[in-house]
Amino acid sequence: MDITQPRAPMDVSSRAWGAGAVVLGLGVVYATSVPGWHFGWLMLVGFGWMWFALGWLIVLGLLLVRPGRLVALRRHWAFWAVPPLVVGLVGAPVRVRFELSRGSLDHFAASMSEGTPLGKRRWVGLYPVAYVDGSRRSFGFMIEDTGMFGDYGFAWSPKGEPDIDGPGHYRHYDGPWYLWIDD
Repeated sequence: MDITQPRAPMDVSSRAWGAGAVVLGLGVVYATSVPGWHFGWLMLVGFGWMWFALGWLIVLGLLLVRPGRLVALRRHWAFWAVPPLVVGLVGAPVRVRFELSRGSLDHFAASMSEGTPLGKRRWVGLYPVAYVDGSRRSFGFMIEDTGMFGDYGFAWSPKGEPDIDGPGHYRHYDGPWYLWIDD
């Protein structure tokens, strides 16, 4: 090793940085994959991202004052792209989880509209169900552990805004599906 060459303050190509980013990224994907987000998970992952971002900014700042900074930035471009990429993709997991659950959601809607009793459901697609409310015309279910100041879920109503006696309001999401927000 040549001691005359300045060393980087941290080896950004190390597996620890990559593993940390992957774990925190997966945490964000899970936490933001439901309407209203899983707030507890988001706080936990947010704390981890805060430490990651602090280290990221320190290394970037030190790197920018050293000679050969553009070469180093190009060499480790993936490392420098991770935090901005995660921030930019936060809304995508809700849509992906919804689309992955779409077959189950539509099947559930069909059985409910045919008169299947509400009953106690545990899961609809990839969503853990807190409770179901409504009738054959329109119904909805709240997702467990979502939101900080209210509950979030989905409502199904093929003929316009849902008419459910439960509290909250609705925002059209896709087709006959609405976000059900109880705040």
